[in-house]
Amino acid sequence: MVFKFNQQNKWVRRSVWAVGGIVALWGVAWLAVPPIVKSQVEKIASAQLGRKVTLGAVDFKPWSLELTVHDLAVARAAGVADASPQLFIKRFYIDAELQSLGRLAPVLDAIAVDAPHLSLTHLGGGHYDVDDILSRLNKSADKPGAAPLSFALYNLALSGGTMDFTDKAVGKTHELRELQITVPFVSNLASQRTVLVEPKLAFRLNGSRFDSSAQGTPFAQTRKSDASFKLTDLDVTPYLGYLPANLPVKVQSALLNADLKVAFEQSPKLASVKLSGTLQAGKVRVVSAGSSSSASQAARSEDPELLSFDLLKLTLLDVRPLERVARLAALELSGPRLNVRRNKSGQLNLAMLAKPENATENIAGTASGTGAKAVNDAKDSAWKVDLAKLVVRSGAINWTDEGTAPMARLGLRDVTLEASGIALPLMQPAQFGGSANLAPGAGAKTDKPVDAANVRFNGSASAQVANAAVTLADLPLGLAGPYLAQFMTPDLAGTLNADLNVNWNTNPDPAKPAEISLEARQLTLDGVALTQGKTSLASVKTLQVEQALLDLERQRLTLGKLSVMQPKAAVGRGADGRWMYESWLKAEPKTQPKTNSSAASPAQAWAVAIQDVALEGGAVTFVDKSVSKPVAFDLSALSLQLKNFSTTDNKPFAANVSTQIRAGRREAGRVLWRGSAGLSPLAVQGQVDAVRVPVQVFEPYLADALNIDLIRADASFKGKVNYAQTAAGPVLKLGGDARIEDFQANNTAPTAAKRAGLVASGPRQSQSGEELLNWKLLSLRGVNVALAPGTATIVSVKETVWSDFFARLILSEAGRLNLQDVMPSPPQAAASSAGAGASVPAGRAQDATEVIAARAVTTGATPQKGTKPGLAPVISFGPVSFLGGRVYFSDHFIKPNYSTSLTELTGKLSAFSSVTPPGASNLADLELRGRAEGTASLEILGKVNPLVTPVALDIKGRVRDLELPPLSPYSVRYSGYGIERGKLSVDVAYLVLPNGQLTASHNIVLNQLVFGDQVPGAPASLPVKLAVALLADRNGVIDINLPVSGSLNDPQFKLAPIVFKLIINLIGKAITSPFSLLANAFGGGADELSVVSFAPGSAELASEARAGLDKVAKALIERPALKMTVVGTANLEVESDAFKREQLKALVQAEKRRASVVNGSSSSATGKSDGAGGDSVTVTPAEYPALLKAVYRRADFPKPRNLVGLTKDIPVNEMEALLLANLSATDDAMRELAVQRGVTVRDYLAAQKLPLERLFLGAAKAVPTEAKWSPRAELKLTTQ
Repeated sequence: MVFKFNQQNKWVRRSVWAVGGIVALWGVAWLAVPPIVKSQVEKIASAQLGRKVTLGAVDFKPWSLELTVHDLAVARAAGVADASPQLFIKRFYIDAELQSLGRLAPVLDAIAVDAPHLSLTHLGGGHYDVDDILSRLNKSADKPGAAPLSFALYNLALSGGTMDFTDKAVGKTHELRELQITVPFVSNLASQRTVLVEPKLAFRLNGSRFDSSAQGTPFAQTRKSDASFKLTDLDVTPYLGYLPANLPVKVQSALLNADLKVAFEQSPKLASVKLSGTLQAGKVRVVSAGSSSSASQAARSEDPELLSFDLLKLTLLDVRPLERVARLAALELSGPRLNVRRNKSGQLNLAMLAKPENATENIAGTASGTGAKAVNDAKDSAWKVDLAKLVVRSGAINWTDEGTAPMARLGLRDVTLEASGIALPLMQPAQFGGSANLAPGAGAKTDKPVDAANVRFNGSASAQVANAAVTLADLPLGLAGPYLAQFMTPDLAGTLNADLNVNWNTNPDPAKPAEISLEARQLTLDGVALTQGKTSLASVKTLQVEQALLDLERQRLTLGKLSVMQPKAAVGRGADGRWMYESWLKAEPKTQPKTNSSAASPAQAWAVAIQDVALEGGAVTFVDKSVSKPVAFDLSALSLQLKNFSTTDNKPFAANVSTQIRAGRREAGRVLWRGSAGLSPLAVQGQVDAVRVPVQVFEPYLADALNIDLIRADASFKGKVNYAQTAAGPVLKLGGDARIEDFQANNTAPTAAKRAGLVASGPRQSQSGEELLNWKLLSLRGVNVALAPGTATIVSVKETVWSDFFARLILSEAGRLNLQDVMPSPPQAAASSAGAGASVPAGRAQDATEVIAARAVTTGATPQKGTKPGLAPVISFGPVSFLGGRVYFSDHFIKPNYSTSLTELTGKLSAFSSVTPPGASNLADLELRGRAEGTASLEILGKVNPLVTPVALDIKGRVRDLELPPLSPYSVRYSGYGIERGKLSVDVAYLVLPNGQLTASHNIVLNQLVFGDQVPGAPASLPVKLAVALLADRNGVIDINLPVSGSLNDPQFKLAPIVFKLIINLIGKAITSPFSLLANAFGGGADELSVVSFAPGSAELASEARAGLDKVAKALIERPALKMTVVGTANLEVESDAFKREQLKALVQAEKRRASVVNGSSSSATGKSDGAGGDSVTVTPAEYPALLKAVYRRADFPKPRNLVGLTKDIPVNEMEALLLANLSATDDAMRELAVQRGVTVRDYLAAQKLPLERLFLGAAKAVPTEAKWSPRAELKLTTQ
């Protein structure tokens, strides 16, 4: 028992000693650990951190292994004025477990950090006020590759934490308050790695609340964590300074909210991160980078905002960033406002944001390479995103274009958008729909309030195909005004309503652009007007398009129906020749032409097809001031209908056109067209019904071709027209009835006084608007015109009636007929014509007929160079009737003036044609009767065809008993004597055969012509009385056959004046130019009879010369009072060679006569004298070589000889050359030749039984060389 007791007492004592030891150890630890911890921690921490570290009270409970440290403080760096600690912890509590000894790893039951406070300052340049501490800690860090420390922590908690972060680089101080961190358990012990870790984090940063929680096994083999984050109204304004300074945009405000859940799982082979929850950004405002600077106050006066929205909410279903997969439930955007601006350089503010900049530099510090490495290590695979719903509400888009003048401002308001089924990449179509209101933007300048247009759309889109249905309602066209103002000055008004379908398809060929087509079920433009100020330039009440399809890829436009209602336009051209639209358009700025080494391929033409075109109620006002007299007319009731119109199909389309045309206050004419037309090739065919179209409106366009003022001309046509443009040329067929009614035309040709200045000055001077031509009716029934390339033009008229016509003919002071000036002369001809007219002296008699002829030659049309005559047209006219015609003639050429008239002109012309049918005559029967001067009868009968070439006619004209005293002004003008009495009768007959042979007779009979006394001061004085005595027969009748210059159908032919002028000229020529009279009486020209031509070097008469002398001899025999003087001429320079050859010819003839005498046959060789300058000795070609050789041997000059010294035989041409070279021609020889020529002519005339006493030889002349001189003998006539 005692032993047992002692043993038990032993263990008790041991227990007591053990307990006592433990209590003593606790006591020692309780007393010793706090000061040791405090001193060692302060010492070691200060040494490690390089800062003074102080601790307040330290409590240690060894029995529970609890350590509490109060007031832990880390001082700031030396030299810092602020005495507050860098880090201060109010209380630090650790509750350790005894099992830490067993596990050889810290096992902490609780860690509590109360009210920690950290002050941190960013000094700039990436440096902080704790850089010294960080550098020391980096040096004392564990060596790489050391095994991680095992631990087990329970109930880790940080509460009441605060931090003040001062960033001197951006001048901001951030406050972190209410920091709460709790981790219930975390351990990497092998037995506890699979225990869930559930940390929580919450704080308030700058007033914004953040809360989060998580669950995970971070140290298990398969690491798996679930976390939740909640952020409430985080204002990003304090953090904006940390964004890179060179970002193109600046965020001015934003509130962020987040409620996210993150699931993380990592295995040795796979890592997975899953996000879900919501993200929200509210009250976001983004401006462009330069808009917030103070450099440009003008820029800040505009709205600098780039983008803003009230709320952006993103709902995440399953987002896996490592796998690049995102499933989003919804993306909702409320109140977005986007400002898009284009500057004057044409750059968009949004496009400028995308420009690459230099590497961004963070003001807060340099980014570590870890992020860049992570980006480089990211997978290249594209994201796969599924968005179930996209919603945009109450959006607005403002468009400002500074490149226009005025500045364009447009705004989309109340923008809504809903889309669903969005999957990126867009392999499946996503559905979308929305609406907006389009109106002028804020600050836009408008003349009057503009209502907003409504735009609605819906459709679907994928990466390959997209289509959208768009509805536009009441879209004002004036919104495009600033853009149109860049190209034109007028303003555009009107509204657009449309139902559109837009289709987009990718092209199978990647090298080609996508296929885009626009389909308009209905498009309507209402109230379209083009105005300039208060002036309306053009307008359309309604323009409607139905079933339109626009294919941009194929460049094709198809319209089902195009309707245009009440279009109106003012078409005009100014005095400067510019059309009205040229003043509308603004001049394009001159740019440097771009050089392109390769030739640009021609652009493909657009194909346009319209099934139905209808235009109704059109009106056009046309004014053209570019011509001498403004052209003005109005088109009203304009109507146009087209069916199946196409620019590509080679098929004709139906076309109907009608309109009314009015000029002035007269009744409007009417034009109606029904038929078809084609564009390729150009073709028109159909029925035309034009009634009283005022042709006079277009007369100014003919001002250069006609010198007339067309007062009135109403043209009508009813028939068919068929026109086609072929490769060979145009083809035209026209058939119908035509009329020109109420025709009135005045003469506007320049006067003779102004004609000389017309070429230099240019503007046409009118006479006085004298009445020229008018008629009541010109009817052309059965008009047919056929024109085709390679064939003759065919024109036929079945019947023509010309009723109540009047013509006013005037011979001007210059002797020019007004009808000659109806067709303007070319400038050169006009100048020469005016010069000729001005050269008529006032006091000298001149042949008016010659003046008129000169004008006619001057103004005659001459073919242009290089023109080729085409096929002659085939023209056919049926019967032509003339009714009630009048012609009034005035002669201002003579003083005093003379006037006469032809009245009661009535007649007819039967059918005629430019082509004669086989076996038929091509001459038409002409019958025209009237009265001349009211006293003489006028009759023209015969056959004529004005269309054939050469002219063929058989006409007889007759005037009987025309009293001559009224024509005294002519006789005074040209002879100096008035007419006391006399009558004139004229019979004219023309016969022109188809072969061009003209047989004409002009019989003029002057009966009892008596001249009065000479008029003092008359322009001319001729011995007319002597002339009459010479020309009249014993009965006082002068019967003269004279050619009349012109024809009865020529407007220049006037019986009384022109014939009388010819008579006066005849009288004058009988005295002053007898050869002219001889030429008229016996044929030939005056020059032909007054000159006898000879061959060069010869005095022998040719057959033509003999014929001319026969006529002269006959005239002299019939006029015994005339005498003849003959003057021979010669020229040494011109006739030297020919004279030598004639000498050689005479030597050969003499040799033949000598040989004939020697041979006894002189009579045959000598021949007989022909009275024309020598004996007729003929040398035949066979005789010529032998005779020439004989002459050569007789000639005395050095000749080529043979070896024995005899004369060498040489060819005929060499003998001729040597003989001619040794013959001489001198001035004396030329004078002898001239005398011989005169004698030859005289002897020939004498041989014609003219008395020698009437023939005289003049002094022979060796004339000097002249350009037009030829060997001749000149004849001169004198009276007895």
